[in-house]
Amino acid sequence: MIRRVTGAAAAAVLLAGLAACGGGSEEGGAGSATELTYWMFQDRTPQAGEVVEKIRTDFEKANPGVKVNIVKIPKDDYNTKLGSALAGNTVPDVGILDQPLVSRFAQEGTIKEVPAGTLNEADFWEGALNTNKVGGKLYGFPIDHTAVALFYNKALVPTPPKTWDELKSISAAIHQKDPKVAGIVVPKGDGYGAWMWPGVVGGAGGQMVDEANKKILFDQAPAVEALQLWVDLLPSSPREITDSDQAFANGLAGMMISGPWDVATIKDQFPDLDFNVAPLPYKTTPAGNIGGENAVVFTKGKNEQLAWKWLQHLTNSTNNTVLAQALGGFPVNKEAAERDAATFGEQQQAFLEQLKVAQARPALPQWIQINDEIIAPALESALSGKMTAQEALTDAANKTRALLGWNS
Repeated sequence: MIRRVTGAAAAAVLLAGLAACGGGSEEGGAGSATELTYWMFQDRTPQAGEVVEKIRTDFEKANPGVKVNIVKIPKDDYNTKLGSALAGNTVPDVGILDQPLVSRFAQEGTIKEVPAGTLNEADFWEGALNTNKVGGKLYGFPIDHTAVALFYNKALVPTPPKTWDELKSISAAIHQKDPKVAGIVVPKGDGYGAWMWPGVVGGAGGQMVDEANKKILFDQAPAVEALQLWVDLLPSSPREITDSDQAFANGLAGMMISGPWDVATIKDQFPDLDFNVAPLPYKTTPAGNIGGENAVVFTKGKNEQLAWKWLQHLTNSTNNTVLAQALGGFPVNKEAAERDAATFGEQQQAFLEQLKVAQARPALPQWIQINDEIIAPALESALSGKMTAQEALTDAANKTRALLGWNS
């Protein structure tokens, strides 16, 4: 089933081209198949491979004369191989792309803008869709996404906090009751912590960057308040406790911020821990971060029209849940997510809620560098007491402006 699209006339033009090419190859050989090449990360499990194979065969059955060639590459090698393919003009028609790379590839002209009418934006969670937007234009489809949420030990935290004030109060009470137990594992100033932190900034109503007006915003009040929250949690969450191995899972911390990958790990390795997961506490508005996979159509690919149709197939309400679960994430198609929410289990429900309010990272080609080399050290400077939150973020913002050549 192909997901509905808007812009009926444009969609008709897009799909009419497929009918014209359905029976032949690029060379036009009689009876030969039109081949679409799709690159993706290597399967996580054999079961994931079975899901992908069924989606592929269903597409081929619905499109006679089409063959989908799926190339699976280890994630750690993917970007290197893709770079070599781009340099050598052996690029696939369509493939997975890390979220932060979409802006760079779009600005370089390596990937195609999504044609009008190919996708109904209302079908997708806003944050997931926005990870594909650069300069207000759409350059890809979200495939599966993920987020972080608040894990809590039910013996120590019977009711999870919804606000920052509740979070601080519960953390303080846990540590006061037992000085050997921390309230929460406070994230560190590293790349991982810097990836999580914008979701906390969003919880204070803030943003990291105003891309349209070329303004850095993470030195303003909402971001400073978000970093100060983490600093304020440290007295009840000493690092000498939380730095121990698996502090939360071992019962040495009442809460932690992490992703769905830790649910299965804790259940498997710490079966006696009675825990659950809740949305992130916030100050003014629910918010969160986002990660996951997008898919794009490469400019030098051979079958653009077929590639867009393939992406529609991957993200329609029929396929998106099973595909997202196979890839280790959550569906980005609203209809699929709402219909299949119960299949994710109790501890996974919070991540679905987070994805409804998730905010995309800034669409800047330099964002990975800014995250890892500028924001992360700034967070650590405040968390270690070397600078105040305001001082650390002012310094980081100035460094970012210099890197980008922005004046504000």
